[in-house]
Amino acid sequence: MPTEGQIEAGAAAVLKALAARKNVIIVGPPGTGKSRLLNQVRELFKWDQSKTGASPTARIPVPPAHGPIPEWFPSPDQMLDRKVFQTVFDQNTKYRDFMRGLVPKVGQAGVFEVTSGTFYRAARHAEQAGHAALVIIDEINRGPAVAAFGSALVGLEADKRLPTDGKATETTQEFEILGDDGGHQSFALPHDLYTLAAMNEADTSVEPLDVAFLRRFHLHRLEPQPSILRNHLGLGPAPMELAESPTSAIDYYEALAQAFAKINEQILLGRGQAYQLGHGALMHATAPQTDLAAAREYVVACWATFRGHVDEVFFGNTRAISDVLRAENSKSLYSLEEAIFAGQTVGRIVGPSRPPADDLYRLLVLIATE
Repeated sequence: MPTEGQIEAGAAAVLKALAARKNVIIVGPPGTGKSRLLNQVRELFKWDQSKTGASPTARIPVPPAHGPIPEWFPSPDQMLDRKVFQTVFDQNTKYRDFMRGLVPKVGQAGVFEVTSGTFYRAARHAEQAGHAALVIIDEINRGPAVAAFGSALVGLEADKRLPTDGKATETTQEFEILGDDGGHQSFALPHDLYTLAAMNEADTSVEPLDVAFLRRFHLHRLEPQPSILRNHLGLGPAPMELAESPTSAIDYYEALAQAFAKINEQILLGRGQAYQLGHGALMHATAPQTDLAAAREYVVACWATFRGHVDEVFFGNTRAISDVLRAENSKSLYSLEEAIFAGQTVGRIVGPSRPPADDLYRLLVLIATE
């Protein structure tokens, strides 16, 4: 029988939380692996017993599930048909898209029909004997999540669901939805329906989710992992002494990795945990190990990601950006210039938008060591 040891720790933790709470949101800064984890859980939830062996060359090399489903899995006894329903929230997401609603019928003026949204279709699938359904919602905080769930919110928690036999108990919470005929009917969420969502808490283009909504979910938090970045760059687990002048790809990568850790420390102090930069943001391609010119370009590209993120999280705070870039240090590539505008002192950062690789190396060393 497959065991927890055959599944990555993060995926196993999410699956166990789904089994216990029914609803999980994966949260974390950009580049911490939220999408990768969503994909892992999606494939594992289906637990295709016909597959054997591993897929090391797959885009996400998760060992395909095989054999009996583990006891700690969500709905381990519902193996006839396990299905995943996937959607993305945005500003235009509505209750009718997610649950049910009336929409005009195409080609028939003045005629309306009742829609079956993603969550409703998943619920109908999961209520059948031997069935289980997982609803995956990416970017859940980019849309009006509370409005999208609507009345279903009251029945979302595990103890408010129907039991496995489908017969309501004294704790089951029913709510009204539109029936196929357009009239109202009572509905309750089935036992074998699960919700997995992901979001970036620090996204400045959205509002925080309602606290009453969030408490119905288990939050699985991801954080930047410098060790994963170091491994991707071909570095050892422990930081090494930085060379005065770079002569190899490893020299550039070591400076990059140490500067990454230091900048995240400063973001943690200045803005908080959710605003850090994830390791995956600097893993956009294979890091060249023998081609020095290619390695230099890789680091320059990573710096562009660094700089864009710092400018975003400290938008309007020139002093904070100056501290990160060491702009008041004479060895930095950047400087802080101040002037009087409209009777007030204002500052701006002056320096190259795409610094040469050797100059950038010295800046990374300065950031990492100062």
